[in-house]
Amino acid sequence: MSASNDNLGFIGLGSMGIGLATNCLKKAQQNGVKLFVHNRTASKADSLLTKGAVWASSPAAIAKQCSIAFSCVFSDIALKEVFADYLSGQPKDGSLYIDCSTVYPDTIRELDAKAKAAGIVFVCAPVFGRPPAAMSGEVLWAPAGPPDALQRLQPYFDAMGRGTLHTGCEPYMASVMKLSGNFFIAATIETIAEGMTLAEKNGISRDIMLEFISSTFPGQLYPMYAEKIAKNQFQLSPSMPGARVEGGLKDVGLIQRLAKDCGVDLPLGKIMLEHLQEAGKRGWIDLDWTAVSRIMREPAGITEDV
Repeated sequence: MSASNDNLGFIGLGSMGIGLATNCLKKAQQNGVKLFVHNRTASKADSLLTKGAVWASSPAAIAKQCSIAFSCVFSDIALKEVFADYLSGQPKDGSLYIDCSTVYPDTIRELDAKAKAAGIVFVCAPVFGRPPAAMSGEVLWAPAGPPDALQRLQPYFDAMGRGTLHTGCEPYMASVMKLSGNFFIAATIETIAEGMTLAEKNGISRDIMLEFISSTFPGQLYPMYAEKIAKNQFQLSPSMPGARVEGGLKDVGLIQRLAKDCGVDLPLGKIMLEHLQEAGKRGWIDLDWTAVSRIMREPAGITEDV
C-alpha cells in the first residue's frame, strides 16, 4: 500500500496539534487524499475544515476512514482514552497510528502492545519546537518504531518538520528522547532565571544580561527564554506563544518519574519541579513556564507583578 493512497487522520488540535495538522493537510492534498480531523472541542477544527479537511465525529470514525492516523494530546490519560476509542473503530490490519504527545514511556509500551494485538503499527513521534514552529513546518521530529513504518512516514515528517531524528525501533524510546530533551529546556530556564536574579540583585540589569546571553550563547534556546525572563513575557497569546506552567509541571513531573524509575538523580529537575509546583499553587498554570523566574526573584527582594 503506498502512502499516496492513504487517507490521513489527525486527533487533537491544541496549540501544537493545529500546526502539525495544518501541514499534514497540505501533504494530504498534494497526495490527492483526505485528512479527517477530530478534537474534543469541535470549533478548533474550523480553520482546517475551511481549507478542505473533513470532520470526524470520533477517533473511532478516523479508524474507519484512515490507514494513517496521528494524535497530539495533552496527557497520558487523554492519549489512552483517544487510543481506546480509535481501536473501537476496528482499524484495518497494517494501519499506522502515530502519536506526537509528550507522555510516559510505560504508556507508549502499553499502547504499542494493544496496537500489536489489534494488528496495527504504533509509532511514537514527539516533536521539538513551539507552536509557531509547528505551524510553519519547522519542528524537529524524534520518532521511534519499526523501520519500515518510519520509512513509510518519512514524507509526512518532511512535510511537517525541518528534520527527523530517528531514536530507535521500539516506540517507547521516542518518549524517553522527548523527556530527556525537555529536561535540557527546563534546565535552561532554571539556569537563566537563577543567573539573572543573581546579576539583578547586584545591580546588573536584565537587559545587559540578555545582551550577554544572546552574544555568548547564539542559537534559539538561550536567547528566546532569556528574552521572556528579562522582559517578563509571561502572558501567553497568539502573538506571544509559549509553554504553560501546567504543561511544564506535567513534563518535568514525567522527567522526574523516569529518573526515579531508572535510578538516575537529576538535582536540576528536582529544583525546577519545586518551582513549577509553587507556580501552580499561586494560580499561574496558564502563564508561560518561564514565570518560575519570579519565584527566584522574591527571596532576593525583587518583586513585581506578573
